Amino acid sequence: MKYEPFTDDGCASEDVRAWKRRRRRWTMRLMASLLACLPVLLLELGLRGLDNSEPQAIDYDPYVGLNQLRPLFVLNEESDRWEIPSERYNFFRPESFSAKKAPGTRRVFVLGGSTVQGRPYATETAFSTWLRLSLESADRETKYEVINCGGTGYASYRVAKILDEVLEHEPDAIVLYTGHNEFLEDRTYAHVREMGTVSRWATGIGSKLHTVRWVQSLFIASQERPELAANVDMKLDHPGGLDSYQRDPSWQRGVEEHFAATLEKMVERTQKNNLPLIVCVPASDLVNTPPFKMQTRADWTDEEEDRFRSAWTIACDLELNPTRRIDALRECLRIDRDHAGANYALGRLLYDQGDSDSARPYVIAARDHDVCPLRAPSAIIGATREIADRYGVPLVDTPALLDERNVHGDMIADQVPDPGRFVDHVHPSIAGHQRIAAALALEFQKLGWVALTESSAELNANAVKEHLGMLGQDYYVRGKQRLEGLRLWTQGRAGQLATEIDEDPSNLQDKQKRP
Repeated sequence: MKYEPFTDDGCASEDVRAWKRRRRRWTMRLMASLLACLPVLLLELGLRGLDNSEPQAIDYDPYVGLNQLRPLFVLNEESDRWEIPSERYNFFRPESFSAKKAPGTRRVFVLGGSTVQGRPYATETAFSTWLRLSLESADRETKYEVINCGGTGYASYRVAKILDEVLEHEPDAIVLYTGHNEFLEDRTYAHVREMGTVSRWATGIGSKLHTVRWVQSLFIASQERPELAANVDMKLDHPGGLDSYQRDPSWQRGVEEHFAATLEKMVERTQKNNLPLIVCVPASDLVNTPPFKMQTRADWTDEEEDRFRSAWTIACDLELNPTRRIDALRECLRIDRDHAGANYALGRLLYDQGDSDSARPYVIAARDHDVCPLRAPSAIIGATREIADRYGVPLVDTPALLDERNVHGDMIADQVPDPGRFVDHVHPSIAGHQRIAAALALEFQKLGWVALTESSAELNANAVKEHLGMLGQDYYVRGKQRLEGLRLWTQGRAGQLATEIDEDPSNLQDKQKRP
């Protein structure tokens, strides 16, 4: 028998009856909602069952579409090995590993761009090779597979795709060196800025549903996010590619935000898989590399323009006293503080006078304000450090690692990476790669993988000598040819010599007006 609460006059409480009526109404509404959602749930389950997409597909990226990106490795059934197919050799070097990892094997994937690949040479002298030799010398009982996945021109959002792929191949650790290639491809970020943080988060969550992705493919797949091609499509590969770069701080901030979001996602992905990750801070040459493109302000007055032109003409006159040219360059920067060429010329003049402390902020500003940014700017470097620190990820500080000498050649770090450690604007020399490998080996020692001793160092030195002896002269000739090709690719930068901004100051106006 069911009892109801009673009031003093013996009647059931009206409040209780009202509460029960409300509960019945909400129960009916909930059941109706669940019934309405049933077709969507069945559709979601059906689409998941029919989905034949590659398991390596990365999570939704609100900045760009990545649907056309293909897996890097293809299974060779005859050899039972995963291989980079030959049609990808225009961006990658040959690499393979066994489909079934043998017992007693540790597998390390090294991800990134052309620096990882060892350009302008190849993987044979990249830090991945030197790392393998170092690990093998320190641990003779274990087989080490250090697999180089460096792709020429590959930015972080493409590297993230490769990370999700290699997570399926029994990795024991990941090494990541990325950040220089973020500005190479043409993409926009207006739709992301308009979405806002909450909308971006909700869209990212919703996109994990097969139903949402199916609807997007039918109606809105191509309306907002730029869809990236299967292969890297660099702006500089096209006629007039350098001209397509404009002084656009808003676009640059969008690129930098995209990098930070992608890097954070990669870190979270490895930690979710309980996988050791070591991140390298991208390093670049600041001394011997002028800006690839410089452009003046578009909002200055006629009087400011005249003052800048006059000061710039003095700054370009190589016959004048350096002090006078320095004063002229300071005047240029008072008018246009973000002018990449003026920052570089001033920084290089100060550096050549032996004042690296004064030169440092100017050569850094020259890199950061390069209209054609082919070197990771401070925002990307800072994001790499901050994310690694926040997530407790081991970090190889490459700029500090390659800073061994001051401007006078003394073995004193001056917070400017040694220009002699680079073969061009971003690629370390072979000796530079060896230093990066040594720093990585120390991180693996901290992980408890190896013990680096005097004995292992001697074995490693012998292994390095033997490896170099096997390369042959043709290897270095091909590297120099690639370096020359790279220099031709980057033609158009303002000046080639130490403080030579423009050989003919009379041409300055045309060059500055150029888009």
